[in-house]
Amino acid sequence: MTHPPTNPPRPATSRRGIAIAVLVIVFAMISFVVIAAIGGAQGDTQASAIRVETARAFYAAESGAIIIFRSVASGETLPVTGAQIDLGSQTIEFVQTPPSGVGTVIIEGRAGLARRRINLEIQ
Repeated sequence: MTHPPTNPPRPATSRRGIAIAVLVIVFAMISFVVIAAIGGAQGDTQASAIRVETARAFYAAESGAIIIFRSVASGETLPVTGAQIDLGSQTIEFVQTPPSGVGTVIIEGRAGLARRRINLEIQ
């Protein structure tokens, strides 16, 4: 006497359906990991671009300070307040210069959205 099986075998089509469902879930998880990695890299790229602009703005302001130092050392007149020098992707602006040549000089360097200021005291 044979006993009927308690669990009848499943047809092959239902096994394929489970395999496809598992593959879809695995691909979805991989996609989420890739998207998260790309999103993090974009933030790093933007932060790097801001650092580069900030450095360029500082170097522009430093160049303005060198212009002031050379003007004072050679006895030339200082650039007038509001004067700007365009360096291509950077700009130097002499925000404040004392008319007598003695006092505070404020130089602003700009590059993109970044701005850096240097204050000098001339005596």
